[in-house]
Amino acid sequence: MDAENDKIMVVSHCLLNPESRLAGIKKPGKFSPGKNNVIQLPCPELIYFGSSRREITRDQLIHPAYRKFCRQLFAPFADMIEEFYRRGFSIEFVGVGKSPSCAADLTTVAGPAGRVSNFTHEHVAGRGVFFEEIEIEMVRRGICYSMQDCHTQ
Repeated sequence: MDAENDKIMVVSHCLLNPESRLAGIKKPGKFSPGKNNVIQLPCPELIYFGSSRREITRDQLIHPAYRKFCRQLFAPFADMIEEFYRRGFSIEFVGVGKSPSCAADLTTVAGPAGRVSNFTHEHVAGRGVFFEEIEIEMVRRGICYSMQDCHTQ
C-alpha cells in the first residue's frame, strides 16, 4: 500500500454527479478527493423516488421500507469497504450537509405532512437516514471510520 494513498473516501453520489440532486436546489460545494482513493455511493433518493421527486425531510424518510432499502443498497459497498479496511486503509465518509439521506453532520427535518402550499423545514445536527444505516453497518462490522459533510455553497 502506498503511504500517500492509504485513505478510502466514500462519497455521496451527488458530490461527483450533481445532476442526481433534487431539481432546483444548489449544486454541492466544490469537492476534490485529492490523491485519495474514492468509492462513490449510489443516490438512494434518486433510485427510490426517481428524478422527478419532490423536496422531503429526514423525518419523512424514517420508515421501515426506506431503511430496508438503504441497508440493501449499501450491502455490497459495505463488503468492499470492509475488504479495504482489513487491508489497512482508513475509511472516511463524505456526506452532503442538509441532506435527509446523506448528511453526516447536519440534516433536514420538520417537513409538513399532507398537502401544503409552502414547504417549510429546518436544519438540525444529525445524520441522514442512509448515513445512519451506513453507520450501523460499519459499527456492526467493527470498522473504524470518520464521517463529515461537504457543505453546499
